[in-house]
Amino acid sequence: MSQFNFPRINFHGSVLLDVATANNGRFHPLKVYDQNAALPYFPPRVYLLKDQVAYVKLTWPQFPVISDGEEFYVEITPISNADIFIEWSKCNIGTYDKDKQFLEFYLYTFLSDNGITKDSPNWIQPGYWNYYGDMSVYTEDVRITGVQLPNGNGVSTWSPGNTNGCPPILSQILGTSLSFHTDFFAEDPRSSAVFCDVDSEGQTCTQLFYGKAGIYDDSNGQQRTFFNGKPCKSTFNWMTLSKMLNWMDKSLMPMSGATYFYSTIDLTNTDSTSNNYNDPELQALFNQYAGQNVTALSMKISVHEVYEVHNPDYGKMPTTPMGNNQTKVPKNPARVAFSGSICPYVDGDMKTNTIARILKNPPSVNIPIDNTDNKIKPPTVKEGLKFVPNKLKVPTSVQLPPSFLHHDQINNIISLDMINSIPEYGMDLGVPYPYGGDTSIPPFTKFENYDLGVISLYFMQRGSSIPSLIGSISHSEHYNYERFISIGGVFNFPTKPGVDFTNGTFYLSTPTQKIAVEDEYLILSDQQGSYAEQNQSSNEGYMSDGLPKGPIFIRAFKNGIPIKKEEPCQGWVQTINLAEESKSQMPISIYDGMPFSYPVDKPGCCMYGFAATTSQLMPGDWSKLEYFLSNGYFITTRVLEYSTKLQNLLAQSSITFDDIYENVLVNYHTVLPIMAVILPFTEETWREPWVLRRMLASIAETSWNGPMYMPVTRELSAQQRQLLQKWAYQILGNENQEA
Repeated sequence: MSQFNFPRINFHGSVLLDVATANNGRFHPLKVYDQNAALPYFPPRVYLLKDQVAYVKLTWPQFPVISDGEEFYVEITPISNADIFIEWSKCNIGTYDKDKQFLEFYLYTFLSDNGITKDSPNWIQPGYWNYYGDMSVYTEDVRITGVQLPNGNGVSTWSPGNTNGCPPILSQILGTSLSFHTDFFAEDPRSSAVFCDVDSEGQTCTQLFYGKAGIYDDSNGQQRTFFNGKPCKSTFNWMTLSKMLNWMDKSLMPMSGATYFYSTIDLTNTDSTSNNYNDPELQALFNQYAGQNVTALSMKISVHEVYEVHNPDYGKMPTTPMGNNQTKVPKNPARVAFSGSICPYVDGDMKTNTIARILKNPPSVNIPIDNTDNKIKPPTVKEGLKFVPNKLKVPTSVQLPPSFLHHDQINNIISLDMINSIPEYGMDLGVPYPYGGDTSIPPFTKFENYDLGVISLYFMQRGSSIPSLIGSISHSEHYNYERFISIGGVFNFPTKPGVDFTNGTFYLSTPTQKIAVEDEYLILSDQQGSYAEQNQSSNEGYMSDGLPKGPIFIRAFKNGIPIKKEEPCQGWVQTINLAEESKSQMPISIYDGMPFSYPVDKPGCCMYGFAATTSQLMPGDWSKLEYFLSNGYFITTRVLEYSTKLQNLLAQSSITFDDIYENVLVNYHTVLPIMAVILPFTEETWREPWVLRRMLASIAETSWNGPMYMPVTRELSAQQRQLLQKWAYQILGNENQEA
């Protein structure tokens, strides 16, 4: 994938993320969800530190302490079934009828990080802030903000109201809508895109599945499609927690964050539901600049300005249908900005990442922020709020996430992508949400990029001590917010023909300090976010973007050039388990296109980081975890659990509804309760032939990379799938049975 090809079509706008939040594992030491088994804990558990065990046994003998290997926990015994779990999940802990007797225990065991004090004991809700989310990604209002072409001496940018010299087809696209709707022109459109994590509690890997993406115009009474197609799965990378300066407080995470999603939109998909189309004039322009027949488009998305209403009162939360879901349940989706660009995909590009050179803010270099500037105000909080000891503040310094650079030797342009790298801040406060709780803040209605001063790009030839200035950008002219979104966060510098930039490194500097230095090595993969079955055969392959399953391939570059197999880089692969706080590493020869396999003997999730230098390794004391997550690349994997209990059930001649409920459906009932509102988890419902046929289609592996796959969370093991199939075939007979 490349965000640097032409023509570039840039976009920005508002999106609703209707994520379900019950399985987020947000409130340590409370655990409501067994990640490995993909089932809720009945009863939920509160884990203890070793030095808490004796005091708990002495003080609350009525709450038995249970040993789990080297860990200890207390069960919240009254929360014993799905119906009670659902009601409890919407309440502040210790206020629900059935867990009031645990309040003093909560006050003692919960860590101060969660904000529980004697003055403010109970703002934690097990279901978190959007319990009834349906996982949809609803493009509320995303507009084309700019289009770009090379002009022989750099790049021309056109934006709405500034179209002089713009090719007619690109001029017509300005101001139109980018959408993931299945039918953009429908009166009540539904989204084809969904969000889910590989691991909702530990490792950081969020995935975006789409059914369709396109650019449309419904202004002036006309309905026009410029293109649409099916994107491949995206996984987020290069996450930062320092994008939004006003929200850089631990209690508000991840509201200060931003991240990249890359996808490739297939324009040739011809299945019966795709109705793909590409405007002939637009297709001709794509072909002209790509130098080939363009059959796919690269899409780069930056997710930022993440606004969440925290600690909501579910009794006051509106139930009016909004976004994708038309069901009357308490709705509280996050509202975010999607900014980015769409360009032609050309042969050799990656599909879910970028081939580029990477510039990183050194870990020892902090970027100063003037938090006395009256324009950059901390968000207001409720009077008497105690969950943040000193209330909310704007930081005095930040570290920047990576920037990406590409040398276009055909058009003699160096392009620098800083869309996630330049911090921003909110300016005008909106109206507070009436159902927001003690940890909720009002939204901002206007945003601006922080002025870092003049930023200059330099190239240092290897062996030289005198850098060459490539070009400079200023806030007033180049990276103020309006200009920034019109160019997709990418700055372009003309260069002389034939200049060789392979023998040296780039860096970024302000007048006072270097703020980013090129890391010569960039190691990544198109198979980020993969799934395997526990103890599967070595030749089965992994599920990453649907069938067919296949191997994981590593892409490895030095200064933007692929590392040859014959001349590999000697580095390390680092195994990281954030849930267990464990890591290990081993030497490995790294080259472009190398296959990678990981162990499948244990269920659970792991991250695998590839390092060509020691600076790319996670430090031993976890002191630079946030920096590593922002500047490192890792492959996140999930091994789905094998269960002897399920194998015994599959061996039986028949099974009961209780068998499928207790081993599969209870997960959806409690973690995705909106499903139970739409389709009650009763035997009467789940014996209905129409429901069973829909279920069989939804859980089939052929549907895995589509938005209608069940479960949206992609955590259905092969055994669980077989158990649901066994139940369906038991009632339907063998009709439509898979081989």
